[in-house]
Amino acid sequence: MQPPLAAFLEQVLATAQAGLTYSKDPFDIGRFQALREATVTLIASQSELDPKAIADWIALDSGYPTPKLDVRALILNDAGQLLLVQECSDGCWTLPGGWCDIGDSPADAVVRELVEETGLECRAVQLLALFDKLKHPHPPQLPHAHKAFFLCEVTGGALLTETDETLGAAYFPIDALPPLSRHRVVESQLRSLHDHVRQGLRHTLFD
Repeated sequence: MQPPLAAFLEQVLATAQAGLTYSKDPFDIGRFQALREATVTLIASQSELDPKAIADWIALDSGYPTPKLDVRALILNDAGQLLLVQECSDGCWTLPGGWCDIGDSPADAVVRELVEETGLECRAVQLLALFDKLKHPHPPQLPHAHKAFFLCEVTGGALLTETDETLGAAYFPIDALPPLSRHRVVESQLRSLHDHVRQGLRHTLFD
């Protein structure tokens, strides 16, 4: 899906969701439902996703449409290498993390995701960056998401080579990165975050 089309469809879905939330007129509600269904059909035609799976995903959102929050953990070893995990879904590598669940604070969510994907226990010590995914060179993907990157410190556990969600976990030098899962993280982000930590900077990067 090309970026202009993805951006357009995201706006259409947001408009339909807002309309379904605030409209009282049954005819308007029907029009917004039809708009959402037509968008599902178009997304399915531009991807390999099943229309029912797309409809189920869209139906999870209710109320005023807002971006989702993706949390990622940055861990460096003593040599300054980055901890990455290999995703089952595409075989590529990324920082450990995932969606922030309802009821989780972002810091709690990143700690939970790290344990699930690596077996390592940690604590979040610094919010390194809050990025708008649309302002970085990720492939186009719905839904619109913001990405929170936390510097984490290992406190226990043991590094697992495979989990239900990952095929591997390993430390990599910043100049010898494996193929990245670019829906989740891109090289420019890793370089910015790595430099930020190595320089000991305390401010939070954004956008």
